[in-house]
Amino acid sequence: MASAAPGADGFDWATIGAVGNAAYSGPSANGRGRVDYQYKISKLEITTTQWLEFTNTFSTQTNQFHFTDLGPVFWGASFDPTYSGPGTRYRLRPGDPNAGMRPVAGIAWRDAARYCNWLHNGKSSSLSSLTTGAYDTTTFGGDANTGYTGALTHLPGAKYWIPTLDEWLKAAYYDPDRFGKGSGGWWEYTNRSNQEGVSGVPGVGTTSAELILPNFGQYAIPLGAYTGSVSPWGLLDTSGGAREWTEELTELDGFRFAGGSGAGDSKFLEQIGAFLTDDPEGVTLNGLRIASAIPNVSTVSLLVIVAFGHRRKR
Repeated sequence: MASAAPGADGFDWATIGAVGNAAYSGPSANGRGRVDYQYKISKLEITTTQWLEFTNTFSTQTNQFHFTDLGPVFWGASFDPTYSGPGTRYRLRPGDPNAGMRPVAGIAWRDAARYCNWLHNGKSSSLSSLTTGAYDTTTFGGDANTGYTGALTHLPGAKYWIPTLDEWLKAAYYDPDRFGKGSGGWWEYTNRSNQEGVSGVPGVGTTSAELILPNFGQYAIPLGAYTGSVSPWGLLDTSGGAREWTEELTELDGFRFAGGSGAGDSKFLEQIGAFLTDDPEGVTLNGLRIASAIPNVSTVSLLVIVAFGHRRKR
């Protein structure tokens, strides 16, 4: 059973190894999913509580930030009527015990990039913390009429970023022990199986994908509820929850992949190209799962040696 216990930075991480794994071989995603380095990826999508902290940090300063106006479309928060300003404050929905763990569905790709900048900069309340760190937002330009411009990949030294398509695929579908210990391979579904998960509420089904509930009620199911359905690396809700942004553009006319899970078919081959947008400012029903770097071993060792040396001198 997977855990979802947050660490010091508030995220529960899965470390993705098997460096230089074989890429997927098949239609749609042929040649994708190979990653030649270790990295971390959050076991859960960004929760309402996590996005609420981000939103309120800036929405209570001013109303000029579009991420407070355009999204999320679905989350476990709402306007706080007890707050009189400045700006706007949001709160977890009263009476919803699972509000904080509800998925965040309906954020723009560029706001996901700004969120990563904010994390990179230590959750600073300074407006400049949104500008750079993980992504250089000064390059973001264009509109729906002229076309969008800007850097699409995270900066060297980024502490957090939107997972690349290869990173996401590997964490969701690649099993380093698929054919026995140390003999890796790919599953067709994200539940470590070649059998599709069962759509249904927790305790009945294994995924909220394709679950029909009133008023998009599948987004009311808290993240981490399907504890028995995990990826080979321990990721939860890779099927169901919100669809998830990936970092890159595809080769399909410059459209950006909205890779990941969603309220649609969780099947691998159908899922990869299912949700596309060429509007990084627009709001879809996408959410976010973040990636992070593995600290350099030599750097960590040096820090330990230095710290030990200082202690010995006392």
